Amino acid sequence: MAFIRIAKPDVACRLTVGLALWLLALPVSWCATLDVRVTDPQDRPLSNAVVTVDWPNAPAPDPNPSPAVMRQRDMTFVPHVLAIPVNTSVLFPNHDNTRHHVYSFSNAKTFDIKLYVGLPERPILFDKTGVVTLGCNIHDSMHAFIVVSDAPRMAVTNADGQVRFADVPARARTLRIWHEWLNIGDGGVIRRLAADTDSITVDIEISPPPAPPPNESMSLQQRFDRIAQ
Repeated sequence: MAFIRIAKPDVACRLTVGLALWLLALPVSWCATLDVRVTDPQDRPLSNAVVTVDWPNAPAPDPNPSPAVMRQRDMTFVPHVLAIPVNTSVLFPNHDNTRHHVYSFSNAKTFDIKLYVGLPERPILFDKTGVVTLGCNIHDSMHAFIVVSDAPRMAVTNADGQVRFADVPARARTLRIWHEWLNIGDGGVIRRLAADTDSITVDIEISPPPAPPPNESMSLQQRFDRIAQ
């Protein structure tokens, strides 16, 4: 017959306390949903704001993230704002019938893709965090932004100024919000969130650019077209 030895009460108590402390020391594994809404001070929603979420001991960025695409269609960059992890390669397909000359002089990435249609020869690797401003040497009105981040989670707000992050660890988190009209530069607006925060609205100070005058000078493409007539 087998016998079960029962620990003395004081020993059992110490075992119970030790187990509880061990469980508390384990990393938080449960996750939550976080809703973020970005507005101006008048509570008007801001689209195309980049929101990143970070937390202590977050996993390192993927060293080989999936490629991304910044299209050119109808003389416009699509999307207007692209948020990507650091070390992402971006392809710049031109779907227009006219040639584009895509460039950036930004500190985070300087590059130059000379006049082309269709696909350029190779994608561009964005290996440094920061905000990259894009332009076209032929079409003055074309501009867009690529925000390169090492945060574990990132998204761009929709037309309602909203993003939703699913499966975010339920612990203290840091939000960083960037918008092209921000008054404080590329550093963005920072908000600290408690572990139990599941939704937040952040209003940011912006300076929208003035509307272009109706008799704005012709773009280089328009001048080319007039000469060809």
